[in-house]
Amino acid sequence: MSTSNPRIIVVDPQQKLYHLVRAAMELMERRPRLIETYNGDDALIELRAIPPDLLITSQTLREASSGTVLALMAKREIAALPVIVVGEESDPELDEETIAQSPFQYLRRPIAPELFIRTLRIALDGPEAAPRDVTTEEIIPVPSIEYSGQIQRILFDLMRNVNAMAVILADRNGKVIGYDGAAGYVDRDLIAAALAPGFGNVLKLLPTLGEQPRVLKYYDAERSTIFGLSLGLHHFVVLVYDRNAPSAALGNVKRFGATAINQLLEIIGDVAFNPKPATPIVHTKSDAHAKRKTRTQELHAVQARAASKPAADKPVMPTNLATPSAPPQPAPAFDPSLLDALDSVDLAQAEALFDPDKLAESAIVFPPESRISFDDALMQGIIGEIDE
Repeated sequence: MSTSNPRIIVVDPQQKLYHLVRAAMELMERRPRLIETYNGDDALIELRAIPPDLLITSQTLREASSGTVLALMAKREIAALPVIVVGEESDPELDEETIAQSPFQYLRRPIAPELFIRTLRIALDGPEAAPRDVTTEEIIPVPSIEYSGQIQRILFDLMRNVNAMAVILADRNGKVIGYDGAAGYVDRDLIAAALAPGFGNVLKLLPTLGEQPRVLKYYDAERSTIFGLSLGLHHFVVLVYDRNAPSAALGNVKRFGATAINQLLEIIGDVAFNPKPATPIVHTKSDAHAKRKTRTQELHAVQARAASKPAADKPVMPTNLATPSAPPQPAPAFDPSLLDALDSVDLAQAEALFDPDKLAESAIVFPPESRISFDDALMQGIIGEIDE
């Protein structure tokens, strides 16, 4: 087994595991050969072609088989192959008995970075790589926030005020929540995964630092300059500069960054500094979006009430109309004497309207390039389908 350049197959249709594994291997100072696949069949083809050192798969795949089934199939191919299955929060949770009897390692998000790196180290180097008995730390949920509305506007203004190239919002698990600016020129997932352990460990420093700590991290090198600002205990903001930042960048980041962080903390609330939030919170988007969603829900409710009643009942009328609609008026009585006017119609002129020769003459006035074929007219919906 190659320890410095391991060959790792990553199976994930959502393309999340690849960046997580890459960032973890960077922290382990390894240079792996990562083969990214999106389904189990391609993973088995790669596995049979050249035996890998490790297989990492997500629990939910696009095909009918899951990541656990793929793990068992891979173990049948190569019994000594280490396999790691990573489940999302939305995936069905495996029971403890199944996990204990499975020939693979099972991790479930949210994953502590230390736990994921230790699992990789054991899979590549064996159990002797982590001999000490380490108890799994309690997984603390990360409050969920949305990169939209006021949060996005505040961070965009911060990036503009400090003249940064890009701004990134991430959580202490290394997940990128949102970004703005020229963030496509940098590896956002790598930056978030590399900085997450440092901001996540602030939780351990609370007895020394005290409540509501503020953290500023500064990285300056030849290719880029990075500033990291803690957003409570569970999130952080990254400002990226192309190459060396200007001399006033540090002062601007401290000045405008403090203002932006305070504004964001007011939006997130007290849960930002809660060491053990009970349940994740979700911030809604703009007010217009909330109103639109409410109207849609009300419409579904009205339809449900109308559908639940028998057909003989009176229809359910909306109660939020500005003015009630007028009752329907009966149609005027039909006058049979109107049909007497048909006797005066010249039927010869009516038949001339459908004369094929005259129809052809009227079609000549259109230039040839403006005409279309029967198939084109059928495809464009000008005429309907004709039953043969």
